[in-house]
Amino acid sequence: MLLLRTNLEADYAIALTTIGFIIFWFTGQSERLLQRLIGKYGAENGQARFIYLKRVVGMLCFGLIPALVLLTGQPFTWADYGVAAKFPPAFFYWTISLSAVVIFMTSRSARQPDNLAHYPEIRRLPWSRSTLIWSALSWVGYLIAYELLFRGFLLFSCVRAYGETSAIVINTAIYALVHVPKGPKEGIGAIPLGILLCFITLQTETIWVAVLVHVVLALSNEWFSLKYRLLEQRTGL
Repeated sequence: MLLLRTNLEADYAIALTTIGFIIFWFTGQSERLLQRLIGKYGAENGQARFIYLKRVVGMLCFGLIPALVLLTGQPFTWADYGVAAKFPPAFFYWTISLSAVVIFMTSRSARQPDNLAHYPEIRRLPWSRSTLIWSALSWVGYLIAYELLFRGFLLFSCVRAYGETSAIVINTAIYALVHVPKGPKEGIGAIPLGILLCFITLQTETIWVAVLVHVVLALSNEWFSLKYRLLEQRTGL
């Protein structure tokens, strides 16, 4: 009976991940929605609002809706999905060391043309202070939901159903696939990062290392990309 329940939990998590990303992907690729916002708010403000809306949809599809499904009528709690205030020494070691590595790498990779073609996602230049703040806050909210789905609901439910090795394989495979639309570099790069974040999450029994490292990755890439795009604009290169 317990095996049946854990298998059903993992099935729900996999299905919610699949459906959530389909909704998120088609929302984020909706030219019709983008043009409606541009028509209402203007080109720059409309595009910025489109990005904010896409991240809010991610918060709903990756965080709120899976939480309502998996935590209602199931014998599992937030702590069973790694949402726990656990801060062993490994938590600080991984967070600080990985954040330092991430900042160093994004400071180099952010200036590459293929990165600047996608980031920062809000394309207007220059940014106001409010844009800087709202973009950062929307990134944080989106990435909390994102990691709650991947390293929380999906990972821990699959561990209970299939064991750690299979859970990491399933998690990393899906994680890599959802990065493929951003290009081969992100798709391939998601494999070692996905394995590492799964390993750290299981070791520390909390999703917060993955959340913090992912936030550092997103914000450092956004801010370095913004810096290099502004530099390009000023120099005309």
